[in-house]
Amino acid sequence: MAAVALYAFEVVARYLFDAPTTWSGEAVQYALAILIFCALPDVTRRAAHVAIDIVPEALPDRMRTMIDRLNNGVATLTTGIAAWIVAGESLRQFEKGLMTNAANPIPRWWITALIALGLASAALHFLRHAMERRG
Repeated sequence: MAAVALYAFEVVARYLFDAPTTWSGEAVQYALAILIFCALPDVTRRAAHVAIDIVPEALPDRMRTMIDRLNNGVATLTTGIAAWIVAGESLRQFEKGLMTNAANPIPRWWITALIALGLASAALHFLRHAMERRG
């Protein structure tokens, strides 16, 4: 809601008052990144992500369970590796004191760290799904 409110504020300020801001567009971009990667773990926890399951649904229960575990295992590895890479980049940004390329720069590392945290948490949820007993 904050991103929508900031975007609406920018439109009103720019077109109604002819006073565009230099910061609201940047704030919306940061809010969207934070929103996506903070929501990712909950979506993964609830297994509410997009899944094309035509083939698994047509298989016997045992095969479907094996495919689900394989898929969740691959997803665990993928998101875990991505979290590791992004966390390393966040540390590099922190050590170098890198700022965003914007009219109002802020430290890059904290946004990147939230992305790494979201990916790592999603990896844990994928691992939990891969290991849970069914039926």
